[in-house]
Amino acid sequence: MSLPDTILLEIFSYIPLPERWLVASVCRAWNKVCHDPYLYRHLVFENLEYRTLVLSLQKVLSIAPRVKSITIKGCYSSFIQNTVVPVQFSNRMNNSNPMLFSHITALQPPRRREEYMKHNFELHDQFSDAMNQLFYINETHLITLVIQDCVLDLEMTELFCAIACHGHALETFTYNNNHDNGIHSSGLLQAIVTACPRMRHFRGLHSGMDDAVLLTIVRHWTSLRSLTLCSLKSRDILGHAEIISDGRQLIGSSPTSRISSQALWQLLSRCHQLETLELFDLSCISNRDLTHFNTLRMRKTNTKAKKRFEPYTIPKTTTPFSPDTSKTTTPGFSIRQLIITKYMTTPLSKTGFESLLELFPGLKRLEYSTNFYTFDNLFEGVTREMFEAERVAVQEWFNLRKQIEYVGDWNTPITAEQRLMAGMASVSEG
Repeated sequence: MSLPDTILLEIFSYIPLPERWLVASVCRAWNKVCHDPYLYRHLVFENLEYRTLVLSLQKVLSIAPRVKSITIKGCYSSFIQNTVVPVQFSNRMNNSNPMLFSHITALQPPRRREEYMKHNFELHDQFSDAMNQLFYINETHLITLVIQDCVLDLEMTELFCAIACHGHALETFTYNNNHDNGIHSSGLLQAIVTACPRMRHFRGLHSGMDDAVLLTIVRHWTSLRSLTLCSLKSRDILGHAEIISDGRQLIGSSPTSRISSQALWQLLSRCHQLETLELFDLSCISNRDLTHFNTLRMRKTNTKAKKRFEPYTIPKTTTPFSPDTSKTTTPGFSIRQLIITKYMTTPLSKTGFESLLELFPGLKRLEYSTNFYTFDNLFEGVTREMFEAERVAVQEWFNLRKQIEYVGDWNTPITAEQRLMAGMASVSEG
């Protein structure tokens, strides 16, 4: 008994790519259904090796003219994962300068490109061509792009340029945990912001994020719903950072000062639909800055409360009804979910959390992650007893506020950046 095409379409929609094309070889009827563009409105590529991913993208190009979303998750390259290359620290090779090896992704971009060419690794170019064509064909339809948990070294591809050129309809772009620095160019980030005016959700850590990008977001993405901000510098900048010590902290090498409090305040003041905010190691989220934000908020509220002088009294019956928008336009009022990490910047104390809830009165969920190895803790004389006492005090304070779901992780493992900064500090002090 043959099933109707509508039933087959529903069944085949649950078969992942590229296994769906194996099903197409069963018979002509199934082949026809498997090549129906309806099945390719939402593309999901999960746990595929790089070459299989590229072949799948190339196959999709001929049958997917109305793609609405693309998800690439958990894809990997065995070559990228396993390849190490020699690193020479001296122009002369002799026994006193032994050959050292480094993972290929730890190299600077020009050297990585050189190594990929030397090994005839062309998948980056093939991936770029396929994504460029896919974006071009679906320029007016593609609204969601999610790439996460991949090991593909996408910095070597033209993915982000394709978004800037053909991603005009994008409303959601998520780029998480791909073992790189995301979009490392501030200029490219600004180009993507101006090219994608419909963006509602922009998630992911990008080392190119700075004040210029954030102010561009404020101007173009006034309907933004969720946003991730971080102040991570790219490896290029970290490699040339000047290390200066004043006895307590390193000046000039800190990767956490690229977003200022002024730019963040502009975001809160202009993006009144913003509900979810992820703040990864922003130096402008501190006890002092939060107090300053609240002062600015109160000043703005008091200014709005002053009514313009009216020389004539208008009868109440003829006054048209206008809803009160003072709350919805108050900076920070729209935020419902907040995620904060503190590893390289000054952690918050109980006073800071009090100011935080005052700034975000509509907050429903707060996630906060840090550890004892935070830079300021180690070099400001904070002991483990003091750290634990602060954690307990904050937890008890939140226990009294049942309207907020507080998730505090104060004992996360030490990060690679913390180890690096601690090593720099010990060298400079020595």
